Amino acid sequence: MKYDDSIQRSVDYIDSHLMEPLDLEAIARQSGYSLSHFYKVFPAVTGFSIKEFVRNKRLAAAASRLVFTRQRVLDIALDCGFESQEVFTRAFSALYGLTPGEFRRQRKSSVEAFEQRDASARQELGHGQRPSFDIPVRAEIIHRDWMHLVGMEIITSVAENIATLNIPHFWRHTFVPRIREIPQRVTWNTTIAYEVNDPVSEALTHLACVEVSDPQPPPGMVARSLEPGFYAAFTPQRMLDPYEYAALVRYAFGEWFPMSGCVIRADYSLDLYIHNRKRDGKSFDEQLTVLVPIDPPHRAEYTGAPSPYSGRSKVNIPLPTR
Repeated sequence: MKYDDSIQRSVDYIDSHLMEPLDLEAIARQSGYSLSHFYKVFPAVTGFSIKEFVRNKRLAAAASRLVFTRQRVLDIALDCGFESQEVFTRAFSALYGLTPGEFRRQRKSSVEAFEQRDASARQELGHGQRPSFDIPVRAEIIHRDWMHLVGMEIITSVAENIATLNIPHFWRHTFVPRIREIPQRVTWNTTIAYEVNDPVSEALTHLACVEVSDPQPPPGMVARSLEPGFYAAFTPQRMLDPYEYAALVRYAFGEWFPMSGCVIRADYSLDLYIHNRKRDGKSFDEQLTVLVPIDPPHRAEYTGAPSPYSGRSKVNIPLPTR
């Protein structure tokens, strides 16, 4: 993930001086914007105010130290730029819903999950030799009721899919020819990829599916029902190739989750491939939204954002690009 060039210069400056006293005017100066204009642009691009961004980055660094080191809480607080343990504890509890001590005892698995997915994305990015690029992404928290999925399943691995593109082949030659056998579809313009990645065995379970109102799978298909809950939703401005998708994953798990304080509640993710009819009525925009299940947010982050589904027109089947 890379922000707009002007904002990225400010983000790079923050990263390189994160544990030092930071002057807001110096941060804004890196972007080339005036301070007043920077205050407007930065939240629009990153989703955080500049003070939230710096504070949450420091807290994310502190969270990692709490889990992976034996440093005293006071030393971590001072190292991460907080003037006292009390100030640090208040800020940490506001973001993560736990005191630093409670977090150290309870959240090791969460932090390890972030690091494992971030590492997997870095490995996938390492297969390419492409330069940096911008991927504008909207990140928000939504709530979904029961989701009933019906489709066909393949078990593979990230490495195997990179080498053979067996998941796109599975969609094109196995799932899509049978998709119209599935009754009670909720939308006709949306298909879903349900995935579970086992970090130990590296097995990737991929379910090519659609959402239905009544989970009665035809022969040779499977059904899964997902309980109501909150999701972190990541919507890039355009469809992504596999290299760009890995960058999105790295942004989500390497940056957004540690900074948001959100906790992943299940081991699956959902890729929604959506076709929206354009105003001319003849062509379509393709949209990708990635959903990651999270615990109920304890902060005032959730604003009642609707489901990312859009429209119900019957169109050609959108296929995954990775």
